[in-house]
Amino acid sequence: MSPNLIVPPKLVGHRIASSENEPIEAALFEYLLAGNGLFVRARRKEFTVSLPLSVRRISGLPSVLLGVSWTKQRIPASLWAELLRHAQQTYSSSSFKEEVYLIYWDTVVSAWQWKASGRENNWASTIADDTLPEYADCCIELHTHPPGALNFSRADDRDELGKFRIFAILIDVHDRPKIRFRCGVYDHLVPIPASWVGEIPEGIIDLNEIEALVESLP
Repeated sequence: MSPNLIVPPKLVGHRIASSENEPIEAALFEYLLAGNGLFVRARRKEFTVSLPLSVRRISGLPSVLLGVSWTKQRIPASLWAELLRHAQQTYSSSSFKEEVYLIYWDTVVSAWQWKASGRENNWASTIADDTLPEYADCCIELHTHPPGALNFSRADDRDELGKFRIFAILIDVHDRPKIRFRCGVYDHLVPIPASWVGEIPEGIIDLNEIEALVESLP
């Protein structure tokens, strides 16, 4: 091989863990087999993720850390409170329509910002305006759901697959609001607790956390 030949990075990597702190080398994402299971891992400028696809003991391999590791500060509770107020004030409970919010890091002020970006909003669907500059910078995409719609829909799955960002739904905005997060890593959509993302203000219920507690009960 010529010494001047540039070898492009692998887009998708497949690795077996040899230490607890394996670097991520693939350009898009990688699968890592470790002592505590099979993980999908990826990084972007705001955070690195290590998400479990299968949790089980693999003898002879070191365990690796899982979760979201932020290069910026985690999302403050005040931002989620602002989004909730905007959702409550924009549409009343009797005339509810879904809305999309883009959360991004503003390099000018060195802080998290958000922008409402929904178009074609109606009671059970909306779509983000991908012509906005904030859409390209967005690392968290949240949309509201109508009362009682506690899970991501099949339409949400179609819209979110193929992207690398955190997604969330905010439900029952006018009565006991609830939130649910997941991280999209291209081919995978993996549920994550709100604590991996930031501080959630008192009064907003983390559905993933509640369900995990129920599943842990004997």
